[in-house]
Amino acid sequence: MIRSFRPSLRHALMAASAGLALAACEAPEEAEETALDGRPIQSAVVTGVFNPADGVDTLAFLPDPDAPWTGLLAATLEGGGFDVYTIDGERIIQAGGPRLRSLAAAPVFELRGERFPLLLGPDNDGAVRSFVMLVEGRDVVEIPLDAEELTSGVAGMCLYRQGIGYLDIAVLRADERAEVWRLTDQGQDALALEQREAFALPFPARACAAANGDIVVSGPGAGLARVTTGGEVTASVSGENIPNLIHVDLMGRDLVVASLASDGLLGVYDARSLEPLSALELEAGINAPALERPGAIAVSEESYGGMAFSSGIMAIYDANDARIKLVAREVVSHAVTGRRSEPAAEAES
Repeated sequence: MIRSFRPSLRHALMAASAGLALAACEAPEEAEETALDGRPIQSAVVTGVFNPADGVDTLAFLPDPDAPWTGLLAATLEGGGFDVYTIDGERIIQAGGPRLRSLAAAPVFELRGERFPLLLGPDNDGAVRSFVMLVEGRDVVEIPLDAEELTSGVAGMCLYRQGIGYLDIAVLRADERAEVWRLTDQGQDALALEQREAFALPFPARACAAANGDIVVSGPGAGLARVTTGGEVTASVSGENIPNLIHVDLMGRDLVVASLASDGLLGVYDARSLEPLSALELEAGINAPALERPGAIAVSEESYGGMAFSSGIMAIYDANDARIKLVAREVVSHAVTGRRSEPAAEAES
């Protein structure tokens, strides 16, 4: 069984990041400068950092609510395959294989009466690949999918919804189309897939995030759009190059956060209207360099243990120094909203 989560390092990180969180919460709420189209720049402090084995294309958290301190982070690699890390940066799984363009991750998926983390992503040929993680054995098994339609033409995907016994994924086609597919285990050699929705997009999209029944999509130079599964565009913003985005709730505010690599910032948008609200810079913390060129981004609203990560965690790959930067969700929440959450009980670590 995997128990090598380096508790001494974790305690040191939690203590340091707790101090950073308090410092960030005491910072003045007024921005000192403006960026882009006049949006205020707000600042948060990088909590932790580690070096992945290769350049990172996408990130996805795999939390464990029953044991928060054992939560994991998956990273697809530019050289192909993916690695799985603890948040201390310990690589516990190394999986070779094709380069995956994007990633949909389920921390728990019911398979043959057991529960395993599941990762799905399209390869360079546009075929969706599916991988089950055997965490205790530090191994990965590729599981075939029973859907000929998903063996080509897929440009991106994201997790859309998860329920008891099923997983819904949003699939972005190479053209201006998207679909929602339901994945289940029917006891066959391949996982069963059923198309639930098919709808048009306003532009060819390469990244997406589920947003309360809709999806928010982005494409090279196309900006952002919020689209219903009926194909209605309810909001859009054009003119920005946004290759990576997440949907997140911060202190009750429904937001989209996107990497703005050329500006070295994270863009913050209202998730319903896609109105640009602010830009977020991540400053250097204790032994943690500032974020310079944000790329892949992921967030978990689940606890990852300790004081700093008890209300969630954000990870961003920095293409400038090829490191993964970690930020406490509490710190990001305060920087973006100017409000501080009620103190939570410290998770076991």
